[in-house]
Amino acid sequence: MKRITKNSVAIARKPCVWDLGNRVLYTLCRTHPHHVKNDEIVAKIWLIGRSYSASIERRKSAEGIGDDFYKKKVGPAIRRSKIDKWLNSIKSIKNPGSAETIEVHKDVMALFRSITGLDKRSLASKYLHFHRPDIFFIYDSRVKRSIAKLVPNVRRLPDLEANNYDREYKDYVRRCLSLLEQIKKVFGVTLKPRELDKLLISFANDEMRKKTKGAAIRHARSKKKYKNY
Repeated sequence: MKRITKNSVAIARKPCVWDLGNRVLYTLCRTHPHHVKNDEIVAKIWLIGRSYSASIERRKSAEGIGDDFYKKKVGPAIRRSKIDKWLNSIKSIKNPGSAETIEVHKDVMALFRSITGLDKRSLASKYLHFHRPDIFFIYDSRVKRSIAKLVPNVRRLPDLEANNYDREYKDYVRRCLSLLEQIKKVFGVTLKPRELDKLLISFANDEMRKKTKGAAIRHARSKKKYKNY
């Protein structure tokens, strides 16, 4: 694996500055796992969404102020949904990226779309991850770009036989499973979904630094060339 090193895998498994904040969110969802009380629902969707730049109040039609939107629409809609039934249906699932988790992610996406009018693919993945960190991969634009570079040809990967799914998230999960398998084969390490997320974010940051450095070098060369005229 040319673009993933033993050191980068080791760093992904080490504690980092964000661990304490994430533990607060994990504890919140573990202590209040159900969706029967508006205050518990609002606390979870608000804190996870805001912490991870995936706020549910970003919507197609911004009717009503933020507080009313949470109290009158978000809380009641999630409470009336079958989200606890969906989560209970995967209670026995132990491994990340199963077909069942793909289906639940699609259901939660549809629920969030009914509230916002938008596909909340990232928010659905993050909300589910904090309820079941052992089986749900975190999805957003940064890690999507990273894994597309690390696992470029999704057509060659094993399929997931889900009945109801979001194609983009399903393909992302297929890439995640492939990368985890490669890391285990090469380095003898089984990364957890959170550790994989840290690895992909680190890769994205490295790529951005290289791009910025390259742009600076090109600018310096151009400036030097201009002075020679």
